[in-house]
Amino acid sequence: MELFVIAHPKILKGETLLVNQLFDAGLPVFHLRKPTADEAAHRKFIDGILPEYHNRVALHHFHELANDYNINRLHHTESFRKNSTVGDFSKPYTFSTSIHQLAEVDHLDQYHYSFFGPVFNSLSKPGYTGIVDAGFSINKPKTTRLIALGGIGLNNIDQVKEMNFDGVALLGSIWNDPSQALTTFKTAQAKCQAYAQNLTIKQ
Repeated sequence: MELFVIAHPKILKGETLLVNQLFDAGLPVFHLRKPTADEAAHRKFIDGILPEYHNRVALHHFHELANDYNINRLHHTESFRKNSTVGDFSKPYTFSTSIHQLAEVDHLDQYHYSFFGPVFNSLSKPGYTGIVDAGFSINKPKTTRLIALGGIGLNNIDQVKEMNFDGVALLGSIWNDPSQALTTFKTAQAKCQAYAQNLTIKQ
């Protein structure tokens, strides 16, 4: 089961130091989403990340920065996706997006993976409630990997596993208490690795 971390929407003091520590601990992909930050702020943020980790960063905004850094992951918003053309996928990037209805997965052929949610009530956005029912499970064939997003913490990762998602994304559980972020990530990482090992044994 894949594990992702999404940035806090605002720039936090010491955030890039913590992101580097997460990468050191084995974080595969960090989604840089700062919707109100300008290009200069994005550049400063990326400059704070060690160069050897730039290829693990996914850009949500200012995609042109990928040309200035060793970044090969681009995230498309829902509005961009619905207005995109073949030319938007002409370069060899890893593309991701987000959906809120499972039926939309049938229209994501160009995307390597997509976030789906909010699965549970959001930990970072009050009033942003989960959209799945009890007993929800993904049981249809799909080419795009689906990553659970929304309200995911250490207490419900096991529940997400039973829903048949390909991975989980952490946001509020990491940034609501940055002092515990590294510990939270390592525990979540262990849970995901244990799940992957169990699948291998069963196969």
